[in-house]
Amino acid sequence: MVVEVIVTESPLDPSNLMTMINSDGAGAVASFIGLVRDSHGDEEVMGLEFEAWGSRLPSVLEEIGNKALEEQNLKSIVIAHRIGYVEPGETIVCIHASAIHRAQAFAACSWTIDELKRQAPIWKKEIRSSGEYWIEGLG
Repeated sequence: MVVEVIVTESPLDPSNLMTMINSDGAGAVASFIGLVRDSHGDEEVMGLEFEAWGSRLPSVLEEIGNKALEEQNLKSIVIAHRIGYVEPGETIVCIHASAIHRAQAFAACSWTIDELKRQAPIWKKEIRSSGEYWIEGLG
């Protein structure tokens, strides 16, 4: 079982991240890819600024990944998250999970993004046409 964690200011390439997944013996790989929206209600969004507790974030993501491996009986999971400035249409977060069965892989992606948003020490500021707004909560 393998957990791969990437935290970067560079753009994420979900296809390239897929090459990191261990699919030996797997019957399914499920993915979640979170993108920056270009609007918030009627307002244009120019981008999101992500700040993180840099020394803590990778270990929190690894803990989440290890729990997903155990609970969903995964072969492997890749969790990648951007920090810094991210423009509309760009990938913020990418999760790939491999498992023997599709239900496990889908459940792992859903659980992992929910836990990431609940636990990960990441804060985001939305830059809109009307100003800059910190979004409440983690993730």
